[in-house]
Amino acid sequence: MPELDIIIENGWIVDGAGNPRRRGDLGILGDRIAMLGDLRGVQARRRIDAEGAAVCPGFIDCHSHTDSTVEMNPLFESTIRQGVTTEVVGNCGGSKFMSDDGIASSTDKISPSDGKITPSADETTPSADEIAHALGKHLDYLDQKGMSANLAWLVGHNTIRNIAGVSGATVTDSQYDAMERLLLEAMNDGAIGLSTGLEFEPGRTCLPEEPLRLARLLKKYDSLYVSHIRNRDSAVLEALDEFLNVLETHGIRGQVSHMNIRHNTHAPDGAAAACAKRVADARARGVDVLADMTPLNYGIGQMAGILPQWLTSSPPDKMGGMLRDQVVRARLRSDCDRYWRFIAGGEWDRVRVQNCPALPQLNGMSFPEISALWSKDPWDCYFDILAASAPNIGGVVLVSYLFTDEHLKETISHPLYMLAVDGYSTSVDGAAAALTRFPLHYIGMAWFLTHHVRETGILTLEEAVRKMTSMPAGHFRLGARGLIAPGFIADICVFHPDRLETPFDIANPAQYTRGMDYVFVAGVPVLDKGEHTGALPGKNLRRLTMMQR
Repeated sequence: MPELDIIIENGWIVDGAGNPRRRGDLGILGDRIAMLGDLRGVQARRRIDAEGAAVCPGFIDCHSHTDSTVEMNPLFESTIRQGVTTEVVGNCGGSKFMSDDGIASSTDKISPSDGKITPSADETTPSADEIAHALGKHLDYLDQKGMSANLAWLVGHNTIRNIAGVSGATVTDSQYDAMERLLLEAMNDGAIGLSTGLEFEPGRTCLPEEPLRLARLLKKYDSLYVSHIRNRDSAVLEALDEFLNVLETHGIRGQVSHMNIRHNTHAPDGAAAACAKRVADARARGVDVLADMTPLNYGIGQMAGILPQWLTSSPPDKMGGMLRDQVVRARLRSDCDRYWRFIAGGEWDRVRVQNCPALPQLNGMSFPEISALWSKDPWDCYFDILAASAPNIGGVVLVSYLFTDEHLKETISHPLYMLAVDGYSTSVDGAAAALTRFPLHYIGMAWFLTHHVRETGILTLEEAVRKMTSMPAGHFRLGARGLIAPGFIADICVFHPDRLETPFDIANPAQYTRGMDYVFVAGVPVLDKGEHTGALPGKNLRRLTMMQR
């Protein structure tokens, strides 16, 4: 019997499959789980006493935007402390590795708010072929630099639309060719699917046949179509049907991103239950589709999301002037009833600024606070902020109170909904911290365990862990991850469920989750006795590599 590298003994094994927890030991050899059971007689270079602790597969956040922050935060400080070992990125139609300006490299600066990549002064403008290979180049760079956790990458429809020069509903044959080439190149570089963000520019202007046409390319790769659907209020059922039609037409797998209904935005009665039923009915017809839901009553979105298309389709260099025009503003006051529709209803107390690069002094402030500071009504404050941010109005990020407790319970507990955060990994200091003005990014995944398991009892620990491990690992084809079983990758977290702490303080958001004891990524301790080791064993989970495991 070989000597093991690590034995975690006396813990409660929560295996990720939803089975009842059981006492036992776990042995790690190299990057794999080697043995389970009573390992008292087995030799190991290190033994960890997990008495009273849960020993789980590393958590998988199936809807993340950490592609925005990985270069400034390769240690994954906030998410590794929550037990997250893998994040699926490139969601909501945005790919941070691609741009019409350039391709990511060690000298590029990536903004988490807009995903634009600014080449350094000594770089030349890349050719179309170089842009098409941006994912492969970017993943090679990240692999060389190193990171503490794993990333799996989606290709963003909004991004390839921008690169192909598409705006509005009309797409030429040459533009379709360009988008298809970009998607195929990224798939061949290891992307696991295509994401759309159909409430945001420029995807919101596309006709349904556009994502339908692009998604047909996913079939040969057995890859996913993941969508932030077109509407989640008055037309949510029609938007979900549009998404499901793509899956059924091509016979492909799919994921409905954050399938939620915002409070007081004119959604039909019983919309959440009706959406869940549509997903269940599609599965009964043989469609491989699931959904996910976020942990908090709060959500994040683009400030420009409420603007009408007649404004957002205007030339970017005209945007600032239009937003300062009083006639335009008067029209906008009655023409912004979309996306976060409670704003049009005057519920300004629900909204605060998370990240405004042009006016960072406003970060963390609510609109009533900004209104009092500037002695202006909230609408004028809103337009002033966007005008100051033009032409990059899509880069201003807001946080809002979106969901009732009842809605969270209904969706989080549903058997077809995975648990996701819709945030990004950050830190309590440095460049990433400067962008983060809300607790979600520090506590989101662990909040499922502290609030929805321990405090409200919406989920059992075993079911919550399943929704955060084997369920996304299987649906997203993430290789031998998501289960505590011999032969699986040793992505593991160890914690005492009653000791986890998730500080939720809007005034002081930069606080890590506390109480996670150990986190292993591919058998390497990244969190050891609650302290980050600085290890960088994470990998980019390329589709072809995972298929071989």
